[in-house]
Amino acid sequence: MTQKKVLIIDDENIICKGCEIILGEMGYLCDHSLSGVAGLELVLNNPYDVLLLDMKLKDMDGMKILETVKKIKPEVYVIVITGYSTVKNAVTAMKLGANDYISKPFSEDDIAIAIANGIQKTSKK
Repeated sequence: MTQKKVLIIDDENIICKGCEIILGEMGYLCDHSLSGVAGLELVLNNPYDVLLLDMKLKDMDGMKILETVKKIKPEVYVIVITGYSTVKNAVTAMKLGANDYISKPFSEDDIAIAIANGIQKTSKK
């Protein structure tokens, strides 16, 4: 069975590193990007199963990344993570194709469960 790949796009290094540790222990291959522009390039040019995407990035709007990824690679399971959670943002993200939505701060279990659900759903396709 092929190892599943996860990309984390978040401008907070501690979030990226923490998620990589948790997900690495679960057996997933992880990459991360601290830049929205570089992260978008990574996800469009590499085979990822799940994208963990922050909405507020310094160089690019996370909603734009979400919209672009879902148009070009709709098979990627996108989990939106944000410290600026509102009902409006959640609804907008879901309308653009987000598969899940997690508010910061989140627990290890929150991420582990969301990723496992995403992997399970992408494996069925």
